Amino acid sequence: MKQAIVVVAFGTTVRAARKACIDSIVQRIKETYSDYDVYLAFSSRIVVKRLRDAGEEAITEAGMMERLIEEGYTSLFVQPLHFTGGAEYDKLKRSILAYEGQGELRTVRVGRPLLFFMGQEEHPDDYEALIDTCLKALMVPPEEGVLFVGHGGLNVGNAAYSVLQMKLWRRGWCNARVITLESYPTLEDTVLPWEWVDGKRPSKIHVYPLLLVAGDHMLNDMFGDEADSIASRLYAAGYEVVEHRHGLGEYPAIGDLYVQHLEDCLANRYEERSKRRPVIPDVK
Repeated sequence: MKQAIVVVAFGTTVRAARKACIDSIVQRIKETYSDYDVYLAFSSRIVVKRLRDAGEEAITEAGMMERLIEEGYTSLFVQPLHFTGGAEYDKLKRSILAYEGQGELRTVRVGRPLLFFMGQEEHPDDYEALIDTCLKALMVPPEEGVLFVGHGGLNVGNAAYSVLQMKLWRRGWCNARVITLESYPTLEDTVLPWEWVDGKRPSKIHVYPLLLVAGDHMLNDMFGDEADSIASRLYAAGYEVVEHRHGLGEYPAIGDLYVQHLEDCLANRYEERSKRRPVIPDVK
């Protein structure tokens, strides 16, 4: 019986960011699950191609699955390092589960991203866990603003950012705003008309990436010198900006959350429950 864990990240071509934000989590998983073989794969074909062109070893999740099937693995557990259950996660999960039954492979499971469950009955609240284990520790004074910036997506998974916003406000974080770079909500939706929540407009805003890796999006789209970057637009609106240039993967608490999600995957928690069909009484 051969079993392995495959950690899947979108990937990055910035070597220092990969080491700090991705490799660190992979190492945590290796230390926690020493009985498993642990591998890393990237879901971005562009990132994989660029790394290979630069002479570095890189493999997609599909390539990794095929390699491990050829090597005779019977159980594969995949833990994505995605932020939400959006289109990228859905595509990855469909791709991975399609390999079940090939070769000697009999068990394939895919763990959930950082934000997935919202505290429904008999399920954890991934949003509250993120707030309690990581965001709360940022210790920003309540009179100063906090801006969390995510990537954003096109499908219903993008609603995760609005769910996080609501849960922050319900916890009393009236000084917090959540926006995305490429979807809703935007800077114009929540930050520039800041006063509409509690009537208080801070003079200083702390900006944090909701991105696994502190790569190109952070360096250019968030904190770049161009006039359309998040920081430049905040400066133009009269705010003092504090730039926090750390990807989520650099925070040990985020690694803890991914390890917990992997533990749930290995133990097959919640998966069977989510597949169970409700019993509908026969109406005569």
